[in-house]
Amino acid sequence: MIRIKPLTKLKKHVLEVPGSKYIANRVLMLAALADGVSTISNVPENNDINHAIEALTNFGIDIIKTGDQLKIRGSNGKINPVSKVINVGESGTLMRFITAVSALSTQKVTITGSRRITERPVEHLIDALAQVGVKGESPTGCPPVSIEGGEISGGEIRVKGNISSQFISGLLLVAPFAKGDLKIVITSELVSVKYVDMTINAMKDFGVNVQRDGYREFFIPAGQKYQAQNYSIPGDWSSASYFLAAAALLEDEITLVNMNLNSAQGEAKFYEVLKKMGCDIITGKNSLTLKSEKKLRGVDVDMGNMPDVAQTLAAIAPFAQGKTTIRNIEHLRYKECDRIDETAHELRKIGVKIFTTKDSLIIEPSTVSGGQVETHNDHRMAMSLALCGLKAENLVINNPEVSAKSFPNYWQKLQEIGVEFEEIG
Repeated sequence: MIRIKPLTKLKKHVLEVPGSKYIANRVLMLAALADGVSTISNVPENNDINHAIEALTNFGIDIIKTGDQLKIRGSNGKINPVSKVINVGESGTLMRFITAVSALSTQKVTITGSRRITERPVEHLIDALAQVGVKGESPTGCPPVSIEGGEISGGEIRVKGNISSQFISGLLLVAPFAKGDLKIVITSELVSVKYVDMTINAMKDFGVNVQRDGYREFFIPAGQKYQAQNYSIPGDWSSASYFLAAAALLEDEITLVNMNLNSAQGEAKFYEVLKKMGCDIITGKNSLTLKSEKKLRGVDVDMGNMPDVAQTLAAIAPFAQGKTTIRNIEHLRYKECDRIDETAHELRKIGVKIFTTKDSLIIEPSTVSGGQVETHNDHRMAMSLALCGLKAENLVINNPEVSAKSFPNYWQKLQEIGVEFEEIG
């Protein structure tokens, strides 16, 4: 456990955050399936990426790690598992991606992971793969899931998109290896569409083009293949959100460097939410500066395309003037924890007036007190709740080390900007 000490002003005003794990997850898959040797730099160091490296190694992919750089010898889509059981840890993204990649395996493999992973849905992806000849089974509709592998036929896949965009991204990643042209038809509203954009952009960087009709149909012509690349991972906008929010909350200033302002990641637009709350934003070629000089205003915002910063906003919203409503986030119920109900539960513990609906959080201005909060084994819960401690006295966070899932040095980065905390218990 740690106790966070309130802060009045930031000590450091220029910061670089780790590379994007979202882009890294996609690029690692593409490099592993490409023809040739790829060099990937600025790879973030976290549990999810380490599990991705291990999973690909278990599929016979040769990966050499030197600092934050990976050299990956691609398989050209021909993967031969060393281990018949792939453990994805806590990573839902990896679970869905590696399930799809397993369709190319020469042998049957089983994908499993943590307790929470065994509660996260995958049945729609299994059903989708079955439509193109890939046999899979999951008695509960969640991992463990077994995939026979071997061959993906061409044709049409019809799949729902309202549970997770990761199903569609996984299918897209392996689509070039189908025996014929492949069409993916989305039969419901597609959530987190920006993550699908991110997948398609990364595929293009590795030499494969996807034709599309908005977010309803995707067409991947046969005969394409991924080509090895030298690729540098830009800074992660979700990780950046905590520091932007801290500066906004403390009415201070911060500049983030090595950021791609044209990123397809939905969270890249979080600064626009903070701008609506009263902050000034200055953009550079690869940097963004936020200046806050007055108390934040409450906002009403659709965060369906930036789900991983919904908790960041929820943590600073109690300190704003006026009500804040965070809409269109039902899919957060299927993350590391139920991020709607559990976020509300923890914030109520420290005096926040917060209400929930099926797909939203409503937060009213509140006097935030100290107290002990739980992370529910959710890295984003831990990192978001820390922001409350910048204003509240004696906020104690249990199991803060869960941040290692995506941002192992988060607490050190907080110390860089002047946040003090002590370990207790």
